[in-house]
Amino acid sequence: MGLPLATEDKSPVTLADKLNSKTIRQPVKVLRIMLISLFFGVLFWWAFSAPLLGLVAAIFCVIFLLLLNIQKRPKTNFLISNDKHGFMNALKLSDKTAIFDGSNIYHFGHENGLDAQPLGMIVNQLRAEGYRIVSFFDANIFHTLNEHGAFDSDQRHSVTMLEDIFGLRGDEIYVVPSGVQADLFVVETLSLLPISFAVTNDRFRDYEAKYNFLTKDRSWRKGVTIKDGKLLLYQHSFKEPLVV
Repeated sequence: MGLPLATEDKSPVTLADKLNSKTIRQPVKVLRIMLISLFFGVLFWWAFSAPLLGLVAAIFCVIFLLLLNIQKRPKTNFLISNDKHGFMNALKLSDKTAIFDGSNIYHFGHENGLDAQPLGMIVNQLRAEGYRIVSFFDANIFHTLNEHGAFDSDQRHSVTMLEDIFGLRGDEIYVVPSGVQADLFVVETLSLLPISFAVTNDRFRDYEAKYNFLTKDRSWRKGVTIKDGKLLLYQHSFKEPLVV
């Protein structure tokens, strides 16, 4: 008796796989559309004894049904549609992931006279502890950094600039489109990655109605504070103290 053939595991591996599996476009049922359109074309031809009218009716029916089919298809998740660098392809569902509200933590650092230092130090420590790092920034992060003197005003804005300032890697940075808050991207990613938490001092109360996990428990959020000259995360103990 032969061994059973191994079945191919089609379970999503990355966040991109998971999102794309939800937005697979179903094939247009062309034959059904053509038959329905032909029926209406023949009906108009017979009712009005006008072949041209029947042809026009059939064409309009095809267009209408195609548009109706397209509208019913699921839209691509905004995490994918705004992902210019294939960022989501690198996020494995099996990895433990620290999702940074980058702009929020930077503002915390600036308010404490440390600017980019807290974000960079926490990122470096969590990365050393085996966490996959994701850092979302608002589109105005470059303007903010420029106002705070982090780089020359004539310097070209780029992801490389954020890598240098915060000690991040290119595949750890996601700058959201202008006019949209990074908060939404943080919460959506948090809701989709099974082993993750957010590093932020924001409670995201504006999103509680849509994402009910935000109110069920607080383990999803690790706030940042400074005590006795050390950076601390709520509900997380660093393996090494972060002295600022």
